[in-house]
Amino acid sequence: MKLIKINTDHYVVVDDSEIKEGDWVLTEENTIHQVDYVDAYTKINGWKKITHSTQPLGIGWLQQVKVLSLFEVKELIGEVDIWQKFKEIDGSCQKGEYEHWLFESGYNQALEDNKEKKYTEEDVIRIVEKSRETGLTAEYLLLSLQPKTEWEVEFIDGKLKLK
Repeated sequence: MKLIKINTDHYVVVDDSEIKEGDWVLTEENTIHQVDYVDAYTKINGWKKITHSTQPLGIGWLQQVKVLSLFEVKELIGEVDIWQKFKEIDGSCQKGEYEHWLFESGYNQALEDNKEKKYTEEDVIRIVEKSRETGLTAEYLLLSLQPKTEWEVEFIDGKLKLK
């Protein structure tokens, strides 16, 4: 099983189990859709069956995909929870208050402003040194610093765990 990040607030767990009509799938292009019918195209294109999602897939009792807690997923992979960070800075403010909104807006804007700044000076120095040692190109080695979007996972006693 794999945990895959679709976007900042949406993660899915996929597996290689048989895809049937009505199942939700993740395509190779990381798009999500419900299978209308199963044919050879469905089977040969590397689609993965979605078993769990941090966002509901389906409606009410028709929902075949189990819902995961976004908080638990982010905690598992070590992503910063903005509300938890805010409580560490100002424990007196309640979620939903104006100060929280300002903090969240500023935090998200800072992330947006810095998304192109992918590497620290230490990262670049380490990559150059490794390139000299191994003969691999720095460009190839920089790919190893890209943020993870997939994790091998398993369920143990009903809880999602990293393998």
